[in-house]
Amino acid sequence: MDFNKKLFPILTLIVVLPLSALTSNISIVDAQNFVIPEEKPTISTTGSAEKEIPSDESRISLAVENTNANPNTARKNNADKMNAILDVLRQAGLTDENITTSDFQITPNYDYENNNYDRIISYTALNKIELKTSANANISKFIDLAVNNGANRVENIDFVISKKTLDENNMALLKEAFRNAKEKAEILAAEGNFTISGVKKIDTSSQAGYTPPTYFYDNYAGDAAEKIPTPSTQIIPQKNKITVTLPVVFYIDNQTG
Repeated sequence: MDFNKKLFPILTLIVVLPLSALTSNISIVDAQNFVIPEEKPTISTTGSAEKEIPSDESRISLAVENTNANPNTARKNNADKMNAILDVLRQAGLTDENITTSDFQITPNYDYENNNYDRIISYTALNKIELKTSANANISKFIDLAVNNGANRVENIDFVISKKTLDENNMALLKEAFRNAKEKAEILAAEGNFTISGVKKIDTSSQAGYTPPTYFYDNYAGDAAEKIPTPSTQIIPQKNKITVTLPVVFYIDNQTG
Protein backbone atom coordinates (compact mmCIF):
# COMPACT_ATOMS: atom_id res chain seq x y z
CA MET A 1 0.00 0.00 0.00
CA ASP A 2 2.78 2.38 0.76
CA PHE A 3 4.37 1.61 -2.60
CA ASN A 4 1.17 2.51 -4.49
CA LYS A 5 0.79 5.78 -2.64
CA LYS A 6 4.27 6.78 -3.70
CA LEU A 7 3.71 5.83 -7.34
CA PHE A 8 0.41 7.74 -7.77
CA PRO A 9 1.86 11.26 -7.67
CA ILE A 10 4.47 10.32 -10.26
CA LEU A 11 1.82 9.09 -12.69
CA THR A 12 -0.24 12.22 -12.16
CA LEU A 13 2.75 14.41 -12.97
CA ILE A 14 3.42 12.58 -16.22
CA VAL A 15 -0.15 13.15 -17.44
CA VAL A 16 -0.40 16.80 -16.44
CA LEU A 17 2.78 18.02 -18.12
CA PRO A 18 1.73 17.39 -21.77
CA LEU A 19 -1.69 18.97 -21.16
CA SER A 20 -0.16 22.13 -19.79
CA ALA A 21 2.25 22.34 -22.73
CA LEU A 22 -0.63 21.95 -25.18
CA THR A 23 -2.61 24.67 -23.42
CA SER A 24 0.39 26.96 -23.70
CA ASN A 25 0.73 26.30 -27.47
CA ILE A 26 -2.94 27.00 -28.10
CA SER A 27 -2.69 30.36 -26.41
CA ILE A 28 0.29 31.27 -28.61
CA VAL A 29 -1.61 30.36 -31.80
CA ASP A 30 -4.65 32.37 -30.72
CA ALA A 31 -2.43 35.33 -30.08
CA GLN A 32 -1.04 35.37 -33.63
CA ASN A 33 -2.69 37.65 -36.19
CA PHE A 34 -2.73 36.32 -39.81
CA VAL A 35 -3.27 38.93 -42.56
CA ILE A 36 -3.92 37.83 -46.16
CA PRO A 37 -3.06 40.64 -48.57
CA GLU A 38 -5.79 41.64 -50.97
CA GLU A 39 -5.15 40.47 -54.55
CA LYS A 40 -4.40 43.39 -56.86
CA PRO A 41 -6.90 43.69 -59.75
CA THR A 42 -5.74 42.75 -63.24
CA ILE A 43 -6.85 42.85 -66.85
CA SER A 44 -5.94 40.28 -69.52
CA THR A 45 -5.45 40.98 -73.20
CA THR A 46 -3.96 39.06 -76.11
CA GLY A 47 -1.66 40.78 -78.54
CA SER A 48 -1.10 39.54 -82.06
CA ALA A 49 1.26 40.23 -84.93
CA GLU A 50 1.80 38.66 -88.32
CA LYS A 51 4.13 38.99 -91.26
CA GLU A 52 4.28 37.47 -94.72
CA ILE A 53 7.76 36.40 -95.76
CA PRO A 54 9.05 34.30 -98.66
CA SER A 55 10.21 30.72 -98.13
CA ASP A 56 13.95 30.24 -98.05
CA GLU A 57 14.11 26.42 -98.11
CA SER A 58 12.52 23.71 -100.23
CA ARG A 59 12.13 20.00 -99.56
CA ILE A 60 11.41 17.66 -102.45
CA SER A 61 10.41 14.04 -101.89
CA LEU A 62 11.36 11.70 -104.76
CA ALA A 63 11.02 7.92 -104.97
CA VAL A 64 11.73 4.91 -107.12
CA GLU A 65 9.26 2.04 -106.86
CA ASN A 66 9.08 -1.23 -108.78
CA THR A 67 7.59 -4.68 -108.38
CA ASN A 68 9.18 -8.04 -109.21
CA ALA A 69 8.57 -11.69 -108.38
CA ASN A 70 12.06 -11.83 -106.84
CA PRO A 71 12.67 -9.45 -103.90
CA ASN A 72 16.39 -9.14 -104.67
CA THR A 73 15.65 -8.25 -108.28
CA ALA A 74 13.19 -5.60 -107.16
CA ARG A 75 15.82 -4.20 -104.79
CA LYS A 76 18.55 -4.24 -107.49
CA ASN A 77 16.34 -2.53 -110.07
CA ASN A 78 15.63 0.25 -107.59
CA ALA A 79 19.26 0.56 -106.59
CA ASP A 80 20.38 0.92 -110.23
CA LYS A 81 17.84 3.66 -110.90
CA MET A 82 18.55 5.47 -107.64
CA ASN A 83 22.30 5.46 -108.34
CA ALA A 84 21.63 7.03 -111.74
CA ILE A 85 19.40 9.67 -110.13
CA LEU A 86 21.98 10.53 -107.49
CA ASP A 87 24.71 10.83 -110.12
CA VAL A 88 22.84 13.38 -112.23
CA LEU A 89 21.74 15.35 -109.16
CA ARG A 90 25.33 15.61 -107.94
CA GLN A 91 26.43 16.68 -111.41
CA ALA A 92 23.76 19.38 -111.19
CA GLY A 93 25.40 20.78 -108.04
CA LEU A 94 23.76 18.97 -105.13
CA THR A 95 25.90 17.36 -102.41
CA ASP A 96 25.36 14.76 -99.70
CA GLU A 97 24.26 17.63 -97.44
CA ASN A 98 21.33 18.23 -99.79
CA ILE A 99 20.30 14.59 -100.25
CA THR A 100 19.09 12.17 -97.57
CA THR A 101 17.36 8.78 -97.64
CA SER A 102 13.92 9.19 -96.09
CA ASP A 103 12.53 5.68 -96.61
CA PHE A 104 13.47 2.21 -97.86
CA GLN A 105 11.26 -0.87 -97.82
CA ILE A 106 10.51 -4.14 -99.56
CA THR A 107 6.97 -5.41 -99.05
CA PRO A 108 5.35 -8.66 -100.22
CA ASN A 109 2.25 -8.68 -102.40
CA TYR A 110 -0.24 -11.50 -101.80
CA ASP A 111 -2.65 -13.23 -104.15
CA TYR A 112 -5.69 -11.23 -103.11
CA GLU A 113 -7.34 -11.63 -106.49
CA ASN A 114 -7.78 -15.37 -105.92
CA ASN A 115 -8.37 -14.99 -102.17
CA ASN A 116 -5.12 -16.83 -101.51
CA TYR A 117 -3.88 -14.53 -98.75
CA ASP A 118 -0.93 -16.74 -97.79
CA ARG A 119 0.63 -16.90 -101.26
CA ILE A 120 3.18 -14.22 -102.13
CA ILE A 121 3.12 -13.39 -105.83
CA SER A 122 5.59 -10.49 -105.94
CA TYR A 123 7.59 -7.92 -103.98
CA THR A 124 7.49 -4.13 -104.20
CA ALA A 125 10.68 -2.22 -103.45
CA LEU A 126 10.61 1.48 -102.52
CA ASN A 127 13.57 3.86 -102.30
CA LYS A 128 12.74 7.39 -101.24
CA ILE A 129 15.03 10.41 -100.96
CA GLU A 130 14.51 14.01 -99.85
CA LEU A 131 16.24 16.95 -101.46
CA LYS A 132 16.83 19.99 -99.27
CA THR A 133 17.78 23.13 -101.17
CA SER A 134 17.34 26.86 -101.19
CA ALA A 135 13.89 27.96 -102.31
CA ASN A 136 15.67 30.00 -104.97
CA ALA A 137 17.39 26.93 -106.44
CA ASN A 138 16.35 25.51 -109.79
CA ILE A 139 13.87 23.04 -108.32
CA SER A 140 12.29 22.31 -111.70
CA LYS A 141 15.64 21.16 -113.03
CA PHE A 142 16.19 18.70 -110.16
CA ILE A 143 12.73 17.19 -110.62
CA ASP A 144 13.14 16.80 -114.38
CA LEU A 145 16.56 15.18 -113.98
CA ALA A 146 15.27 12.73 -111.39
CA VAL A 147 12.20 11.75 -113.44
CA ASN A 148 14.19 11.33 -116.66
CA ASN A 149 16.58 8.99 -114.86
CA GLY A 150 14.13 6.65 -113.18
CA ALA A 151 12.17 8.41 -110.44
CA ASN A 152 8.53 7.39 -110.82
CA ARG A 153 7.14 9.13 -107.73
CA VAL A 154 7.39 12.81 -106.89
CA GLU A 155 5.33 12.83 -103.72
CA ASN A 156 5.39 16.40 -102.52
CA ILE A 157 7.30 19.66 -102.44
CA ASP A 158 7.37 21.76 -99.28
CA PHE A 159 8.40 25.40 -99.23
CA VAL A 160 9.45 26.19 -95.68
CA ILE A 161 11.11 28.86 -93.59
CA SER A 162 14.44 27.96 -92.04
CA LYS A 163 14.80 28.01 -88.25
CA LYS A 164 17.22 30.93 -88.42
CA THR A 165 14.81 33.07 -90.44
CA LEU A 166 11.87 32.00 -88.29
CA ASP A 167 13.69 32.92 -85.05
CA GLU A 168 14.76 36.32 -86.38
CA ASN A 169 11.24 37.25 -87.42
CA ASN A 170 9.72 35.78 -84.28
CA MET A 171 11.71 38.19 -82.07
CA ALA A 172 10.43 41.21 -83.96
CA LEU A 173 6.86 39.89 -83.95
CA LEU A 174 6.98 39.28 -80.18
CA LYS A 175 7.71 42.98 -79.63
CA GLU A 176 4.89 43.97 -81.95
CA ALA A 177 2.47 41.55 -80.26
CA PHE A 178 3.29 42.95 -76.81
CA ARG A 179 2.72 46.51 -78.01
CA ASN A 180 -0.61 45.35 -79.44
CA ALA A 181 -1.63 43.76 -76.13
CA LYS A 182 -0.68 46.91 -74.21
CA GLU A 183 -2.54 49.13 -76.65
CA LYS A 184 -5.71 47.08 -76.12
CA ALA A 185 -5.32 47.34 -72.34
CA GLU A 186 -4.82 51.12 -72.52
CA ILE A 187 -7.95 51.56 -74.65
CA LEU A 188 -9.97 49.62 -72.07
CA ALA A 189 -8.35 51.61 -69.26
CA ALA A 190 -9.45 54.87 -70.82
CA GLU A 191 -13.01 53.60 -71.14
CA GLY A 192 -13.09 52.04 -67.67
CA ASN A 193 -11.43 54.92 -65.80
CA PHE A 194 -8.46 52.94 -64.50
CA THR A 195 -4.72 52.93 -65.15
CA ILE A 196 -2.22 50.25 -66.17
CA SER A 197 0.34 49.91 -63.37
CA GLY A 198 2.48 46.97 -64.44
CA VAL A 199 2.70 43.50 -65.91
CA LYS A 200 1.78 40.42 -63.90
CA LYS A 201 2.27 37.67 -66.48
CA ILE A 202 3.28 37.15 -70.10
CA ASP A 203 2.55 33.78 -71.67
CA THR A 204 5.33 33.12 -74.18
CA SER A 205 4.37 29.47 -74.67
CA SER A 206 2.47 30.41 -77.83
CA GLN A 207 5.02 29.90 -80.56
CA ALA A 208 5.15 31.56 -83.94
CA GLY A 209 3.22 29.41 -86.34
CA TYR A 210 2.84 29.06 -90.06
CA THR A 211 1.63 26.47 -92.53
CA PRO A 212 3.97 26.02 -95.47
CA PRO A 213 2.35 25.45 -98.87
CA THR A 214 2.73 21.90 -100.16
CA TYR A 215 2.54 20.62 -103.71
CA PHE A 216 1.54 16.98 -104.27
CA TYR A 217 2.25 14.80 -107.27
CA ASP A 218 0.71 11.35 -107.71
CA ASN A 219 2.41 8.63 -109.78
CA TYR A 220 4.59 11.00 -111.75
CA ALA A 221 5.95 8.39 -114.21
CA GLY A 222 9.60 8.44 -115.21
CA ASP A 223 9.67 5.78 -117.94
CA ALA A 224 11.14 6.12 -121.40
CA ALA A 225 8.18 8.11 -122.63
CA GLU A 226 9.04 10.89 -120.20
CA LYS A 227 12.59 11.23 -121.47
CA ILE A 228 11.61 12.99 -124.65
CA PRO A 229 12.13 16.77 -124.57
CA THR A 230 9.19 18.42 -122.86
CA PRO A 231 8.58 21.81 -121.23
CA SER A 232 10.25 22.08 -117.84
CA THR A 233 8.12 21.49 -114.76
CA GLN A 234 7.01 24.88 -113.44
CA ILE A 235 7.45 25.26 -109.66
CA ILE A 236 6.70 28.69 -108.16
CA PRO A 237 7.42 29.16 -104.42
CA GLN A 238 4.80 30.89 -102.32
CA LYS A 239 5.13 33.21 -99.36
CA ASN A 240 4.40 32.10 -95.81
CA LYS A 241 2.51 34.01 -93.16
CA ILE A 242 3.98 33.93 -89.64
CA THR A 243 1.55 34.66 -86.81
CA VAL A 244 2.39 35.33 -83.15
CA THR A 245 -0.17 35.56 -80.33
CA LEU A 246 0.87 36.80 -76.89
CA PRO A 247 -1.47 36.67 -73.84
CA VAL A 248 -0.53 39.35 -71.28
CA VAL A 249 -1.97 40.05 -67.80
CA PHE A 250 -1.61 43.68 -66.61
CA TYR A 251 -2.03 45.08 -63.11
CA ILE A 252 -4.52 47.93 -62.91
CA ASP A 253 -5.29 50.74 -60.44
CA ASN A 254 -8.55 52.65 -60.05
CA GLN A 255 -8.26 56.37 -60.75
CA THR A 256 -9.11 58.70 -57.89
CA GLY A 257 -10.64 62.16 -57.99
